[in-house]
Amino acid sequence: MNKRPGAETNGKGDANGNGNGNGNGKRSYLQVEPVRRAPGRITIRRSSPYLPAFLVVSILALTGVILAIASQDELIPIPQASPVPQAEAFRLAVNQAENAAEVTQSAVSKAEWEAVATWWQEAVDLMKRVPSSSPHYAIAQSRVPDYQRNWSYAQRKASEASDSLVSRALWSKGLRRADVTRIQGKPTQIERYDSLCKETLYFGRSTVELSNGIVVRYDDNDRNLRAIASKSPIITVVGDAAWTLDSPKEEVFKIQGTPSRIIRYDASQKDVLYYGNSLVYLTNDRVAGYDNLDRNLRVTVAPNGTPDASVNAWTIDSPRDDIFKVQGTPTQVALDNTSCTETLQYNNSVVELRNGFVSGYNDTSGNLKVKVN
Repeated sequence: MNKRPGAETNGKGDANGNGNGNGNGKRSYLQVEPVRRAPGRITIRRSSPYLPAFLVVSILALTGVILAIASQDELIPIPQASPVPQAEAFRLAVNQAENAAEVTQSAVSKAEWEAVATWWQEAVDLMKRVPSSSPHYAIAQSRVPDYQRNWSYAQRKASEASDSLVSRALWSKGLRRADVTRIQGKPTQIERYDSLCKETLYFGRSTVELSNGIVVRYDDNDRNLRAIASKSPIITVVGDAAWTLDSPKEEVFKIQGTPSRIIRYDASQKDVLYYGNSLVYLTNDRVAGYDNLDRNLRVTVAPNGTPDASVNAWTIDSPRDDIFKVQGTPTQVALDNTSCTETLQYNNSVVELRNGFVSGYNDTSGNLKVKVN
């Protein structure tokens, strides 16, 4: 801003130090010279013509991610298997063929025949991968036609089998430890991590991972697991007159009849079936627990396999099956995966299991056959 000389005196003369001013007695006013600036350029931003398409693609991608995450909760596992080196092809083909041949002996359901057909086909593919430099090459080539005939036979049987029949020779994700060992036999190695609610069963190099005693995933590296990747009903062996823990809901309806009431919780994939005052709890369409208040449930909980007559008592850290061998069918079963526990009630007495093994008990009714060492 421009200021003329003397403007700071505000109209008074300049003082000379002796009190006599030499001003002219008039006020000087500040003159302001207007400054004109050119108006700023106004910028108008236009959206890209590709923006709508980009937004649509982004929304579709986000939807795909959400669906992919949601699909991880499905009970259908994809059998995980590491890539097969050529040097291993013959051994794995033999393992897969043995699996198929053994299940063929007892297969009746569509699910079983479909599994057998899949295993024969993979055995064929593995035999074809055996390199010509292998000492097993000639044997591998000679077995391919036999395996192909077996595959065709299994395909035909699968097309003829009824969908209503259930499998007794296969296991799947969602079933119990005892079902796996009944079908697979004794594991070659076991690792338990109770603090993590986790147990891993090894069958050679194949692994089965359990959480709270229930199969959550598996890896069929040795091609020796009799697991099925489908929702086809798989039954535990208790006979045709009763249902049991882990039975599919179709089996409960067939044996128990139509419930008087059903409550479904879609978010958690849980159902509660009411038969009078008695309750049956389903998780992912399988029996997870029950409360036989009216004593009208046709439920039997039996150990898998042949009961060991020498087992007449149980103790802390006993496996779940030992309780059923000694105590029989509980009056109430409650599964809580959040706390990694399962509670078995015999009248007013309670047995608590953690990760499928006894962790504590309360013998209120005095009917528990427990022995503490």
